[in-house]
Amino acid sequence: MVAFDVALRIEDLNNVPPLSGLFYAKWRCQAHGGTTPRVPVVNREVRWQHAVGQAVDVPVGRDGVLAPCELRISIRQEVYSHMRMKVGTLTVNLSEYARLPASSRRYFLYECKLNCTLKLTIAITQVGGPSSFDVAPLDRSMVLTDLNDIIASDSNARGTRDASSVGNSISSQQPLPQQQQQLLPQPQQPQQLPCRRTANMTSASSIHSNTTRSNTTETSQSRALLPIDNTDIRDLAPFQRSARNNQRIVDSLFDPPSMPT
Repeated sequence: MVAFDVALRIEDLNNVPPLSGLFYAKWRCQAHGGTTPRVPVVNREVRWQHAVGQAVDVPVGRDGVLAPCELRISIRQEVYSHMRMKVGTLTVNLSEYARLPASSRRYFLYECKLNCTLKLTIAITQVGGPSSFDVAPLDRSMVLTDLNDIIASDSNARGTRDASSVGNSISSQQPLPQQQQQLLPQPQQPQQLPCRRTANMTSASSIHSNTTRSNTTETSQSRALLPIDNTDIRDLAPFQRSARNNQRIVDSLFDPPSMPT
């Protein structure tokens, strides 16, 4: 059996709609329990800051792990001093905080229709019993990381990245030894490639000139091979007979008739 002193402070309940009535929290751990004062909603927040100090005894299991020690908290709303409604509940295993330093965390509530979160500060100190025991890992399923923690972690990560980038830039600006500079590849001069359009135009003009030259040569050769003939078309065979008949008719018309002697 391990003895612990539990220092618990029920801080506040935030994200509460402007409802009428008073809010309070009932807590219980092992055989001990209590109630916080009844507080109204102010600026969507119920602030208690109620401190609780309690001693608990927690056994160690056969596997050497500290047994669970549950803290149950119930948030309730009181209206007109006779109507009480449950807002939400929370169960925290205090054994998971046995080796952790004192810290404040915000928790989601079970069965809560108002989407509220409860802030608790838990500090556990061992005051008796064996210290050779193991602790179960912290269950973060109901833990809400605070915005300040997110900003702090983000700024730390950003500072680390900036420092590493500055170190890399400084190291990159340092001159290299002469032997390493000789091993570096020298920049090559860009090769001047002929313009594709100029090449295409040149080839097209050469093809056109070659085609024109070949056509001219063929025309001159064909003209040189044609025979020169001065024969009249009327002397050709198809027109020779009709031409003679026509000439005979013309001569008979225009020649004067011969007079008898």
